[in-house]
Amino acid sequence: MNSSSIFNVDQLNTIRDAHLEWCAENSVDPKSPFGEEAAAFLIKAFDVEHNSVDGLIAALDHYVMERGRHVRVGSTSIPSTE
Repeated sequence: MNSSSIFNVDQLNTIRDAHLEWCAENSVDPKSPFGEEAAAFLIKAFDVEHNSVDGLIAALDHYVMERGRHVRVGSTSIPSTE
């Protein structure tokens, strides 16, 4: 992870480009909750290993795949406290 949490213009452009490209490829509105989650992930994933658009998209694809493995379609709902 980027330890300083300060990005230069080129790094921000890379993160933005990866976000917009991934959202377009996956029919996700970049400003939707899922689009915002993707953007947050890309900011956190930007480091030495993931510093290109392709590398960031691959990392996000892996994250989404792993996230989806924990969801069972058709499973019973979680009871609410209300």
